[in-house]
Amino acid sequence: MVKKRRAYLLPIYYLASLSSVGKELILHQGSAEYQDLVYRNRSEGRFVIGKIFDRYLLNFPTAKGCRSRLAATQETLRQLIETSSDGDIQVLDLACGYGHGLIGALQGIKDKNVRAYGLDLDEKAVQVSSARARERGMANVTFHLGNVLDPRDYPVQAPDIVVLNGLAQYLAYEERMKLYQNIHLILREGGYLLTDYFCNWAKNPLQKWWKGVSEEFLGVTIDWLDKEDLEQIFSQLPFRDVKIGYCHEGLCLMILARK
Repeated sequence: MVKKRRAYLLPIYYLASLSSVGKELILHQGSAEYQDLVYRNRSEGRFVIGKIFDRYLLNFPTAKGCRSRLAATQETLRQLIETSSDGDIQVLDLACGYGHGLIGALQGIKDKNVRAYGLDLDEKAVQVSSARARERGMANVTFHLGNVLDPRDYPVQAPDIVVLNGLAQYLAYEERMKLYQNIHLILREGGYLLTDYFCNWAKNPLQKWWKGVSEEFLGVTIDWLDKEDLEQIFSQLPFRDVKIGYCHEGLCLMILARK
């Protein structure tokens, strides 16, 4: 930071390093561990100040949006499975993280023959999610190490449902569109893609200032899109019956597209 003449960010770095959420955000932005901390929604920082900053970050619009996205994903995935007329259903969760989406959605579904696969590039995420599935006796859910951007790594061909959360927004436009096209190719006819985008959460002056500081601090600029932007993107893709809607006070957009 000093070399890059950003010494003014050092106090924020120190404060964030005391916070479990902030530290993981600094070291591994968007990681499975970061999302797990957000989903657990518990203050786990060091000392009192670390716990206070943890609670501040966990109450931030992006964290609330993450938890809302997870709930919407689980609910939609459960509805797709329960209303399906197919006897056998295969689900593929790309960039699955610690398996919250699959495990949470599939628990309690007994009247359907579902086989679910998670794929992630993070070896620890695969180990943790696999252990969680075993603890719950979910033999129909398996997790695999692989690159989401390489269809050759996908553990299943012709799935009925593909879930893609928390990744596309970080990709360059061309890479993002290629990923969507790859998903369309491997989906079975009539299958669904369930994905999401975060909207620009910075509304008031303080949030706008913090958003600018955090992007500068992390050295990343995320492509914040609204509903009209996503409608334009999916109009260029071969999906049909595309449904796009807001969840949690307009913080997050959920997209359900059919092949």
